[in-house]
Amino acid sequence: MKARPAKSVRSIETFLDTSERTVYRYLDLLTNLGFNIEKDSNNKLFIAVSTSIDHIPFTPQEVDYLKKLILSTGKKNQLAQSVLQKVRQSSEVQLGAESVFKAHLAKIVEQISVAIIEERQLIIKGYSSANSQSVTDRLIEPICFTDNYNAICAFEIKTKLNKYFNIERIGSIEVLETPMKHEALHEFYKPDIFGFQGKSLNKEIELQMSMRAYLLLKEEYPMSAAFMKVIPDTGKYYFKANVQSFKAPGRFVMGFLEEVHVIGSKEFKGYIQRVISKNT
Repeated sequence: MKARPAKSVRSIETFLDTSERTVYRYLDLLTNLGFNIEKDSNNKLFIAVSTSIDHIPFTPQEVDYLKKLILSTGKKNQLAQSVLQKVRQSSEVQLGAESVFKAHLAKIVEQISVAIIEERQLIIKGYSSANSQSVTDRLIEPICFTDNYNAICAFEIKTKLNKYFNIERIGSIEVLETPMKHEALHEFYKPDIFGFQGKSLNKEIELQMSMRAYLLLKEEYPMSAAFMKVIPDTGKYYFKANVQSFKAPGRFVMGFLEEVHVIGSKEFKGYIQRVISKNT
């Protein structure tokens, strides 16, 4: 849509092999992400591109270099994705489906940041909960992001509990004019490397694993990398950390029973044995 000539809704519909309604949803998304969509004299659509001297586009090579630098902060760092989205908007690089999704997440991070700064309540719309297997709206008072911007810690007004909400599971955000009213109940406990919140890191896990398991653990939970080291001349990796809950590391071990050896703690070994017995 940056390239001329301008396109009609019908031509976009045909090109994407989708419905007119879906095309308008895509156009709304692009507008929300900051793209300036305009119409020409024939009512056809195009994305306006600034030609001012202050808006010099990056070359594909420059974007690739910036992308590598930014992604070095972590694969799932949503703040990095926000910067990437702005780089793409200022470049000649085409915006693919994955880029739109990442830009969507960056927009959510930006809206939550506004609510935190201005101390306003917000509604998380269409939140997909892994625990309840449901999609619901949540009225919250946001407190802060986790270190890697994967989640937001917030006070949920309905349950009166402090919870974590995964950014990727949020459909959209509506920042309200209503000021925060429950600051005295806000609590933030830094989550463990698996994202679980609690008052104390009183559960210990100690593992030995294959390279494949090591790579997948590091990819799924980037903060685990600081607690892992290679065991010389074995091709194996050693991991030891204190956590808030055995649930996430337990799921990981259950998925790699042949590649992960549980060394400790005694409590974690017992937890794994109970899970195995329950599933057999």
